[in-house]
Amino acid sequence: MTKNVLAFDLGASSGRGMLARFDGEKITLEEVHRFPHNFSMLNGHAYWNLLHLMDEMKNGLRKSGKDLSGVGFDTWGVDCGFLSREGDLLAMPGSYRDPGLDDANMREALIALHPNGQTGESTIGALEAAVLDGEKYAFGQTGIASLAYNTIYKLYYMKKHMPSILEQTDTILMMPNLIEYLFSGVKHTEYSIASTSQLYNMEQKCWAKPLLDKLQFDPGWFTEVDLAGRDLGTLRTDVAKETKQQDLHIISAPGHDTACAVAAVPAKEEQYTFLSSGTWSLMGISSKTMLTGDNIIRDKISNEGTSDGGYRPTVNIIGLWMQQEIRRNFAAEGREYTFPQLAELAAKEKPLQSFIRPDDFMQPGDYPTKIREYCKQTGQPVPQTDGALVRCILESLALKYKQTYLSLEPYITWEEKLYIVGGGVQNELLNQYTANALGIPVITGASEATAVGNVMAQFKALNCYDTAQQKCDILAASFDTKTYLPQEQEAWQEAYGKFEQLMED
Repeated sequence: MTKNVLAFDLGASSGRGMLARFDGEKITLEEVHRFPHNFSMLNGHAYWNLLHLMDEMKNGLRKSGKDLSGVGFDTWGVDCGFLSREGDLLAMPGSYRDPGLDDANMREALIALHPNGQTGESTIGALEAAVLDGEKYAFGQTGIASLAYNTIYKLYYMKKHMPSILEQTDTILMMPNLIEYLFSGVKHTEYSIASTSQLYNMEQKCWAKPLLDKLQFDPGWFTEVDLAGRDLGTLRTDVAKETKQQDLHIISAPGHDTACAVAAVPAKEEQYTFLSSGTWSLMGISSKTMLTGDNIIRDKISNEGTSDGGYRPTVNIIGLWMQQEIRRNFAAEGREYTFPQLAELAAKEKPLQSFIRPDDFMQPGDYPTKIREYCKQTGQPVPQTDGALVRCILESLALKYKQTYLSLEPYITWEEKLYIVGGGVQNELLNQYTANALGIPVITGASEATAVGNVMAQFKALNCYDTAQQKCDILAASFDTKTYLPQEQEAWQEAYGKFEQLMED
């Protein structure tokens, strides 16, 4: 008997409802509803428009028909919502792109986490040492890398600048679990999304109470943590009536979209190296144990959670956001391009001329001007055409992948190849550049990987399959793969030397 489930996959710039049908052998996906969304600036802060998101997801439920066995939700990481004692939303969820979530705020929080509770001297050297000690303490408590937009630093910022919200807070729910609550009335936290907060102890599998106490965060804010696959019951009565979805069960998917994407990697091997390629790029490895040590902290390798309660040591990299942003810049100047057209323009340009440091381009802005000024300041050829600008972005991103891969390489004991899943698999030019830069085969899987991982968790909860091998067989029957072999190795190795120098400056 065919089973149908619906996955709501919310990225940082758009959302979609994906209807999945499983006939016992393979899955077919149908996009039933897609909608744009983005953060909005209000009073100097960045917020997600949750009311718009909820309305759009209700539209998706109405469009999906009545023969559904489950619905699941996944989102980006780190962001959360705040509920009062009565269960009401206290404010729109803030966005990780809030200007207040900067390195200065993170450093201040890390100093507050200094193991001795004080820094001693206030000299620059002493403060730097306190930051490093605080970072080691935070990693020791959580196993997660310190990034300025993590939930821990959001709460630290709010405690200083928006204390009234926290004073009224009874419960904090991560973004996918907040959505589940608004649809079901059930408060809980799923493991993979909890891991992005840097408040959860990944080794002991509990909230990091000593860390919470140091920052004067109330441990009572946080709910029980469970694994994907939990049946949260049916839709709230009012939502069921509004969407005409009576008796539809919410099945908790891996809440973090990266965990969903990794669950869709078409690897038959138990251990593998992956890249989830989209607005963000996340490179990591499957692992039975956490990675620890000073090198892990230095390289910002984060022991985030998998859909089944394991580990996927991962590095966050700004991804195709840069191409999306420069496309918006071109459109604002009257030049409308599709993404394939941008790739076509870039492919015609001279290779390996100029590079940028991708992590310096996280914020929105005038990318053509920013890239040209950066290249001029660093003594590189200045990209003049639209194609040259796009090629600079894609080649720089591939070289950043190489740098990240080298930080993971000491822990890779299996055959060297990279599995890529996510929307970025459609960018064939970047996939080839990645194979060239890393010097290893690149194998692409499902472009809708986050939705695929979401529905696979639901189908498992519905007893449609059981073992890892059965899952691989379903993925192989349902989605094509493509292999890219490395080319022009000498030129790319030379280019990496130049890129590495930029990263060190």
